[in-house]
Amino acid sequence: MHYWIRLCVFAALCVLLGAGAAFAKGDTLTVGLGHSTKTLDPQATPDAGTHNICVQIYEGLTATDDTGATVPRLAEKWEILEGGKAFKFYLKKGVKFHNGETMTADDVVFTFKRATGPQGGAIKALSMYVDPNGIEKIDDHTVLLRTTLALGQLFLDSLSHPWASILNKKAVEQFGKDYGVNPVGTGRFKLVSWVFGDRATFERFDDYHGTPSKLKRLVMRTIVENSSRTIELESGAVDVILDPARVDIPRIEANKNLKIVRKPGSRIYYLSFDVTKPPYDNLKVRQAMDMAVDREGIVKAVFRGYAEASNGPLSSAIKYNRVKESPPRKRDVAGAKKLLADAGFPYGFTGALLLPDLTERVACGTILQANFREIGIDMEAKVIEWGAFHEVIRQKDHDPFLSAWWGSEPALDPFFVLGPSFHSAVIGQTNRSWYSDKLTDELLTKGSLLADGPEREAVYKQLWDRLNETVPWIFFASPINMYCMDKDLEGVNWGSGSVNYYGNAYFKN
Repeated sequence: MHYWIRLCVFAALCVLLGAGAAFAKGDTLTVGLGHSTKTLDPQATPDAGTHNICVQIYEGLTATDDTGATVPRLAEKWEILEGGKAFKFYLKKGVKFHNGETMTADDVVFTFKRATGPQGGAIKALSMYVDPNGIEKIDDHTVLLRTTLALGQLFLDSLSHPWASILNKKAVEQFGKDYGVNPVGTGRFKLVSWVFGDRATFERFDDYHGTPSKLKRLVMRTIVENSSRTIELESGAVDVILDPARVDIPRIEANKNLKIVRKPGSRIYYLSFDVTKPPYDNLKVRQAMDMAVDREGIVKAVFRGYAEASNGPLSSAIKYNRVKESPPRKRDVAGAKKLLADAGFPYGFTGALLLPDLTERVACGTILQANFREIGIDMEAKVIEWGAFHEVIRQKDHDPFLSAWWGSEPALDPFFVLGPSFHSAVIGQTNRSWYSDKLTDELLTKGSLLADGPEREAVYKQLWDRLNETVPWIFFASPINMYCMDKDLEGVNWGSGSVNYYGNAYFKN
């Protein structure tokens, strides 16, 4: 009898000790995400939610430091040639991929050829200026890339974005269509398991070419419902969350074991049309719907004041925004009804509103429904699972949909935010409003070629006005980023977007 008692006690102690080892504070960082993803191929989607995971695995030729400057990462140095249209990269030697392969110029050339080919269609908005015929291996550790425009420093900045993550040629060819679930990078963490819709688990990559992570493992969990993320944080099941339910913020602030980091958000919440689909092909209809939106009401009711009412296509975190100088856009129900009548719809019409199954976006959609109903537009809300939602909105003739677009460091330049959304060259890819406007294209190209200064600022101010006039999107809110975490978590450079890198994270106690 005593033997069995001792055996049971010993087994219980093993379980407790094992659990402590598996989840010891300092060894493991667990992040609570509000979204899921279907691929870890950074060239397969422009989705920032996916990139939030990809940046833990992959690296680019360049990186962005804590000051926002572009610095070497997989390239030791570079030269800008041919007036800003050619870039010679000298690769770091001895860099290992997670599968044990050594990185060479062949991997870099393969990466950019793939990014500019059919497999990179989803990120064409960011790769479109790479000349597919100008990708050249000079030797095993030197590569030349040419661009179709003289982008200069702007192109170097773009290479630290996940779209330009360097892939291992052997791994991509080995796994083929299954590569997105078998990612191989050079980063501080390598993927060890992935349960779709639940969690991705990473281990420290001890053969990392720089200083390895202080963490032994990283776990990124999908917890879609905002209040559930807060509960998981309070219980200690996760160490950090983004975007708690705003009503939970005072409770988090009062918890002595937690802290909050606030950042001006780069995200813009918007309603997008297919501007070629009736009745939304009628500019007056879009303008009427824009005038009907109660932006201040959404900020107050959905975001509890932790947001700014958007009056244009850029948030206050993005360079050359006009948030402070542009007057707030007030509702004008009477004016909206008149515009709708002028458009040929004096009694309104019925339609559908597509919403992803994310708490805040459904709440925003409910208010928009009520706003539109006041001017005679009755829109049926259709809530769609997050992964399926992206498939639906890529299709031609979609109904108006509600989503959010943001720039993440280093992409806090309007070039990275507005080009992918509104340039006609990426219609049907990241330009999901099927919006084609000659002046918009001209301004986007001009802005990309100018050096920072008053002339470039004037271009983006003109573009701001043009997008407000033509209304491919209704811009209505820009939330403040709320990163809520264990009080001892340090080392993360929290950004204005939602893509954050945890390779330098650690617990101070």
